[in-house]
Amino acid sequence: MADVNKDRFIERLNAIQQKGDPNKKVVRKVSKDGLVVEVVKPRRKKLVPVKSILTTGLILIMFKGFLFAQLGGTEYERRIDTLKKGHSGEVLAAFLLYADPATQTMARGIDVVLRNN
Repeated sequence: MADVNKDRFIERLNAIQQKGDPNKKVVRKVSKDGLVVEVVKPRRKKLVPVKSILTTGLILIMFKGFLFAQLGGTEYERRIDTLKKGHSGEVLAAFLLYADPATQTMARGIDVVLRNN
C-alpha cells in the first residue's frame, strides 16, 4: 500500500529542486483565488548561436589582419587575386579573405605591436 503523505512529500521536494535549478526560469503568477504561485518555465534554446558566429567572425578578422600585416598590402592582394582564378574552394577562400576595412584596421594594430617588439 502506497503512503500518500510520502508521495506528496516527494512531489514537493521535486518542485523545490526544479525552482532552484539555474537553467529554469521561475515566474510568479496570481492564481484565481489570489494566491501567488511560482510556475517553472524551461528556457528555450536559441535557434541561432549568436555568440559562436560573432566569435568565429572576430577570429577570421584577426587571422586576416595578421596575414595582411605580415605580407603587406600588395602581396596580400596579389595572393587573393591568384586565389580568385582557382577552383570553387579557392574562390570562396578569396571571398572570405578579401581585405575589408576591419581587416586593414586590425592589420595596422597588429603591425604596431609586431614592429615595436
